Amino acid sequence: MIEIQLQIISAIIILASSGVPIYFAIKLKDNLKKLTLILTVFILVHAVYHVFGFLDYSLLAEGVFQPLSVAVLIFFGIVYSGFTKPKNGGIKNVVMALNPGIFLLFMNNITIILLLIALGIFVWQATRSKSIRSFQFQLSVFLVVWILESSYFLRCREILD
Repeated sequence: MIEIQLQIISAIIILASSGVPIYFAIKLKDNLKKLTLILTVFILVHAVYHVFGFLDYSLLAEGVFQPLSVAVLIFFGIVYSGFTKPKNGGIKNVVMALNPGIFLLFMNNITIILLLIALGIFVWQATRSKSIRSFQFQLSVFLVVWILESSYFLRCREILD
């Protein structure tokens, strides 16, 4: 019962916090607008994950929307690194093909794997920035907390089942 209450509280807080990047997406231009829009999509998809979790549609929540939100965060990291890389190097084109069947097959593990990929991207960017005050470092800490939380709840569900 407490997990359902936490889902709705999380959804409300996340939806409320999406107002800031939505406002910036309206006001900004060019590359910052693109980055802010991608970040906004991540926040909104993650809020949808919590709404479906609250409604007890765990297959949709954990099998589709949570991995999708992490995939959007990975896409954000790739786009962000493209804007911060030197002009001569880096990734030119990135194509991400995700098979929906894989999400359903590995529902319990795909989110952790995607989170680890996102963590790798932002840790790499944080080491390039050489500052613990950077946005990349803050996102790395956020992802570590998210990974720990996901692992904890996954372990609790395994014990309860």
